[in-house]
Amino acid sequence: MAVDNQLIIKKLQGMDTFYAAFSDATRLPYVACDQETFDDQVYIFAEEKDADEWAKAQAEEKIAINTAKVEKSQMLMFYTSLYLIGANRLVFHNGAGSSYLPLDQVVTINEKEDEKNGLPQRNTTLQLTMIYFLQELRRYGELPQDEERKQHIRDLEQEMVANLMRSKYIMAIDISKVEGEFVPGKPGQNIQIPYLKNPAGEILQPIFSDLWEFQKFSKNYGPKMQLGVTPFKGLLPSLIKDAKGYILNPAGVNLILLREKLEVLSRQTDDGAQQ
Repeated sequence: MAVDNQLIIKKLQGMDTFYAAFSDATRLPYVACDQETFDDQVYIFAEEKDADEWAKAQAEEKIAINTAKVEKSQMLMFYTSLYLIGANRLVFHNGAGSSYLPLDQVVTINEKEDEKNGLPQRNTTLQLTMIYFLQELRRYGELPQDEERKQHIRDLEQEMVANLMRSKYIMAIDISKVEGEFVPGKPGQNIQIPYLKNPAGEILQPIFSDLWEFQKFSKNYGPKMQLGVTPFKGLLPSLIKDAKGYILNPAGVNLILLREKLEVLSRQTDDGAQQ
């Protein structure tokens, strides 16, 4: 039976602030899959105390949650981020109870093509599988390491890896030292590849699942940061010499793809192509 949530939706749309649950594991909104409807849902709260109580309840399950205040001016950006990670439902705690609201009924977002001129505008399938895998893997404290949990993590990882291997990636290119006009593909232009270092001092090359993740990283670099696109099979040949591996979506899930793992997956891709 359909539920008429129009009054609740209008209340939410008229609010000046609300509180949203974020995952410490991914630095993105916390997402859970409803076991009955299979909706990918996020949690928002009208009252800060309700948000804090809910976060404490999750902490008892070793799930690290932080809550953030979302102002009126930030709400469209917040809703857009949900669209880009593939969430489709809001669980709204309004002080009197919980309402389940389809995201597209709360806000209308101008949809972009998933890919334009070969450039991935969004990759919700990969984002969601990374989120679910890392939310489970990065739970804190003493958790039972029984075979059931190990198998659950393996299943989540396999689904994520399958999406990693079928995706395209954005690579950052620093053209600040290029003399004259930058021409993609032209040799000898003195382009540089930005990199990050982990606490051990090891070099990691940033890559991105979609344009949104690239923009979060590149906003501090200005117009001298350009981008390129490569399929999964192009990652290993594009890895800079001294890099330990890639760091995927460093401003988001922060997933490390080591060179050795890429070599194993590349061999699997080659074997599959030969069969």
